[in-house]
Amino acid sequence: MPGFVIESPSAIVFGVNAIEMLRETVEREGDRVLLVSGSRWLTSSGWSEKISTLLSGLEIHPLACAEGEPSTESLAAALQAARPVSPAVILAIGGGSVLDTAKALSALLRHGGPVTKYLEGVAGSVPVPGPGVPWIAMPTTAGTGAEVTKNAVIRATDLGVKRSMRSAYLLARAVIVDPQLTCSLPLRVTGISGLDALTQLVESYVTKKANPFVGSLVQGAFGPMVTALDGLAAEPGNIEMRSAASYGALVSGIALANAGLGAAHGFAAALGGMFGVPHGLACAVSLPYVLEANAEVIRGPLGMLTASIRTGPAQGDPVGWLADTVRRILSQFELPLDLREYHIPAERVREIAEKSSGSSMSGNPRELSIAEREVILQKIVQGREE
Repeated sequence: MPGFVIESPSAIVFGVNAIEMLRETVEREGDRVLLVSGSRWLTSSGWSEKISTLLSGLEIHPLACAEGEPSTESLAAALQAARPVSPAVILAIGGGSVLDTAKALSALLRHGGPVTKYLEGVAGSVPVPGPGVPWIAMPTTAGTGAEVTKNAVIRATDLGVKRSMRSAYLLARAVIVDPQLTCSLPLRVTGISGLDALTQLVESYVTKKANPFVGSLVQGAFGPMVTALDGLAAEPGNIEMRSAASYGALVSGIALANAGLGAAHGFAAALGGMFGVPHGLACAVSLPYVLEANAEVIRGPLGMLTASIRTGPAQGDPVGWLADTVRRILSQFELPLDLREYHIPAERVREIAEKSSGSSMSGNPRELSIAEREVILQKIVQGREE
């Protein structure tokens, strides 16, 4: 058996009513709290009173994140607002963008900025030098797995790319995953975030860097995740499905942090950085084409992963089955099957292909040349040929 190293947060609390552990978890780190959340979630979700009651008596300093995925500009503004607080602990309640913002602030508050100083692939960047302010993650979406990863994905606007701030020092001190917090998610967000997690499960399972520990976790989470995504569009309040999706997202984060990803995430990083395509949507639309491009080297492993939920007529080619399944789920959530609506110019495809290089692309099961990437990207941005 090959050796491996696993990095994860110090503590993970999972399950319905896990939120009841919030005060105990926060108090363990300190009573001066920077509460990072989305711009509207606390007031619109119905959880504001519960969270306020649980944190009663602690010194709470709210910080609402800017709309959209974190960028160099939004991080600079958040840092300016957070620095006077000098928090003992950061509590992040939100989706992947909120969690990544808190993760980056953890380091920036302790070691200074700007964030580009620590971004992979940026000229002159350096590693995060040491531990940051302790932070606690409580995700409100079942998607990115950012609660358990050691990287914050930041859009470097001036460079037109997304890059990661990555370090074991960025791992959360504790994670609280309560599936109830995801029940109010809009249909589109449920689909986009869930398909992001599904893509992470698949890519981390077949990546060049796969290992037995990650593989065993993914095998247990994959089937329930597919089943949940197949049903949530019709039953968004189903707590069993929400729990399966939250667990799948949690595992997907552990998996990507310890095994890496593949070309779908490589393309998503470039498409998001250059054209603002939502990360989860870019991943989901890209995944079927990436599966087809990798078919000859992943058919065996993918067959093992999908065997438990492919029965009867579905026992054929696992690559085709999974590609069709992803497209079916996209349609159920009223999401596009390609990115034509973003009007990405054909003459920019080569640039996207070149900018898709990075840690995710390096984990793809086989090497994809720039020319091969261009062919795949043409399908992603323009759709399949009929």
